[in-house]
Amino acid sequence: MLKTDVLIIGGGLAGLAAAKALEGKTDYLVAERENRPGGLSATLKKGGFLFDYSGHLLHLRWPETSKFILGALGSNCVSLKRDARIYAHKSWTPYPFQANLSGMPGRVKAECVSGFLKAYNSGNSGPGDGSESFSRWTRRVFGDGISEHFMLPYNAKLWQYPLERLTTEWCAPFVPMPKPEEVIEGAYGKKAEGLGYNTVFNYPKRGGIGALSNALARDLRGLRLGLEVETLNLKKGVANVRHFGPVHFKRLINTSPLNEFIARAEDAPAAVKRAAARLRHNTVYVLNLGVKGVKSDMHWGYFPEARFPFYRAGLATNFSKELAPRGCASFYIEIATDGRVPDLASAETAVIGGLKACGLIKSAAQVVERLWLKIPCAYVIYDADRTKALPVISGWLKSRKAGSIGRYGAWKYSFMEESVKEGLEAAGALLRRR
Repeated sequence: MLKTDVLIIGGGLAGLAAAKALEGKTDYLVAERENRPGGLSATLKKGGFLFDYSGHLLHLRWPETSKFILGALGSNCVSLKRDARIYAHKSWTPYPFQANLSGMPGRVKAECVSGFLKAYNSGNSGPGDGSESFSRWTRRVFGDGISEHFMLPYNAKLWQYPLERLTTEWCAPFVPMPKPEEVIEGAYGKKAEGLGYNTVFNYPKRGGIGALSNALARDLRGLRLGLEVETLNLKKGVANVRHFGPVHFKRLINTSPLNEFIARAEDAPAAVKRAAARLRHNTVYVLNLGVKGVKSDMHWGYFPEARFPFYRAGLATNFSKELAPRGCASFYIEIATDGRVPDLASAETAVIGGLKACGLIKSAAQVVERLWLKIPCAYVIYDADRTKALPVISGWLKSRKAGSIGRYGAWKYSFMEESVKEGLEAAGALLRRR
């Protein structure tokens, strides 16, 4: 029988950061079900290419976590200025769409600018309290033109959920809200700079994003790979691990998807189980392609139009040339579903056709490697059920003195640094309560 002071479920960035903060201060065990650390912040190798699980980039904004992350990477890190674009109406324009309409046809520009000014001059274009539906919010804030040419079709593809039921609590800081002069200047003048939370980002020089997870995992004495928690009882302080047996713990930090965690909790009351069952998410399939003969400086692009099966496509080798053999580029292309499994062969054909249509490649013969990766729980859905469910679940977890953190443990739309921050904070809170 194994005993530990702190059990951490999940060895992604939040779990690894918590373990790092606990190392040498108290006894802990990280149960990571995969045979590698990092969760989705991992890098896989195939045919000379290094492929991440989608575009995992470091947007650093807090001094403590920045120091922690950059200290872990050391010299293996580069800072990059974002080059993101939108492809629509057979044209490219810089991100964000609402402040960089210069690349769009004249008719589209006019509709977007006039619609935005009409919405702004109504005096009712404030950010709101997060409870409003996305479909109503975007028209109120950005007007009909920007909404119809980008916001509505793009977010429908991304979320795979009715936009009249999707709430807007997630929008800040992820949806830039420009001023009227920025919209006009971006349409008829110069490119708008500095808008959005990710104008500058960091990425490892070598090893893909998995280099960060591996750096954090190094020297963690309590990290155990290949351990999957099947059931647990918070009241009794025991978790049952597949092919391992019971693990007794005093305190717990969960980083696994909140709905799955509650489903495994034997002592969760019926009301908590019902609340967790109302939590929704989409699923993302990522097609990684190794391609030769690509010439583009773009980091990633957004594709709102229905003729493209993917909502985003990125060039990982523009983060680091070390991700591919010399003369080759590495793409990641993201397709969201509501949980249904797509026909991957047909999807691959459509993806390659889309890359040709927008000019990123010229021929399917350029593709020399491919790897599909699945993110079962990708974006958590913000809706009225989530709003009602989270207080019920968090109230019970608090009564059991358990924490649930990170993008999936806290059931929210967040970024990598925030997961690290929550891991450090959760560990710090446990140490202070000793």
